[in-house]
Amino acid sequence: MFAIILKHLRFYSRSRKYRRIQFLTLCVLALLLFVATVEFYAHRRTGIAIDVGKQVYALFIIALFIFQFWVPRHAVESLHMERAHNANRGGDEGNGALLRLTPLAHWKILAGKLSAVVLWALWSVWLTLPLLALSSYIGGLALSQLVKCGAVFLMSCIFFALSGIGIALWHTPARAKGISYGFVLFITFLPLIPFPHIDAIPMFEAMSPLCTLLSVIRSDPTQLWVWHIGLFCVLSFLIFLVLVARFSSCRRG
Repeated sequence: MFAIILKHLRFYSRSRKYRRIQFLTLCVLALLLFVATVEFYAHRRTGIAIDVGKQVYALFIIALFIFQFWVPRHAVESLHMERAHNANRGGDEGNGALLRLTPLAHWKILAGKLSAVVLWALWSVWLTLPLLALSSYIGGLALSQLVKCGAVFLMSCIFFALSGIGIALWHTPARAKGISYGFVLFITFLPLIPFPHIDAIPMFEAMSPLCTLLSVIRSDPTQLWVWHIGLFCVLSFLIFLVLVARFSSCRRG
């Protein structure tokens, strides 16, 4: 399993596409932090009461979460990585047949691919720590809030990656990417739609990582982040069991 994780991480680190995505993400987040800080300070000088640090880092956290929408795409590509046809460009031609012949348990193969996707996504979050450290200088979010946001990011990455892998087991890569994006956007923004029937179901709000992050930023007493993490833990475990069974049947076929 660790060999699969290392192989995938090596592929990500050697791929120009993945390095460009990571570099552009950091550049956009750094620019957003600078522009937001300048703009909010300018508004405060006009007499508008604004908590600059909290507003800046609330926007930063939301933007950082939006970039996690890349995770389902990485998960789909991770499942079909062994089917690449160009070994000179980072593909793994021939490794798919070798992986099918290995006696490694099905759950270990899936866990290895899932872990690699999650670790790569969290590495992008880790690279933003110098920017998050500036929160103490401009009066941004408290350390406890940042830790809670980090826990939400972790569970979101795991759930998004499982969703991408699961959809890719039933569909072609191109179709799986589109369905994965649609599913992620659906559960993220559904509670924000002002429909009375949706607002009456609290599970939808606990299902949305974006609503959970906003609750943490606002320091709501509802402890929505606890319900969110618990719900995603249960769903991720159940989905993983289903994917192991599906992956086993696919390999036998």
